[in-house]
Amino acid sequence: HELHKNTNKYDGLITIICGHGDDGNMLVASDGKLLSIDEMRSTFNCNKMDSFTDFPKIFIIDVCRGKNNPSSHKIRTRGTIIHKGMSLYGHNDDGFLTIWSTTQGHQIADFSLLSNCMKKVVKSKYKSGYPLKQMLDNIRQDIRESKNGEWYCVESQDTTDYDIIFQQRKSS
Repeated sequence: HELHKNTNKYDGLITIICGHGDDGNMLVASDGKLLSIDEMRSTFNCNKMDSFTDFPKIFIIDVCRGKNNPSSHKIRTRGTIIHKGMSLYGHNDDGFLTIWSTTQGHQIADFSLLSNCMKKVVKSKYKSGYPLKQMLDNIRQDIRESKNGEWYCVESQDTTDYDIIFQQRKSS
């Protein structure tokens, strides 16, 4: 109930889910039952928790999303595409950044590579005001350069229209 009222004046939410997953964005619990990651995430949308309307909700999800093995290939560099858009209306799913360790339908090796690369990059960059979206590029590059990186294809789903920058809260 404290979260619904945001009595602690939080300015963001970070949820990390690591474990075993399955098709349909399902988390496999220790008892073998499946829990919907999408349903967990939706409990924080603006229609269900209006106190979280105007700040980022970051979900980092390091689980398999299916049974298919990924296949690797050499990466070609292409030019940057710049997209300018204008938001006129809000949506209940605004403000979410979801980072998956792999794309829909694929499994990952049990190396916690996404979690480890995220920890390394965030710890090294956050004090300098480095935006999370740029950190995500570094995380992807670290994974590609890592042994067993071919198992991971980091997917991000972003409905924020701003940069997320980590900053230590000032004590009152």
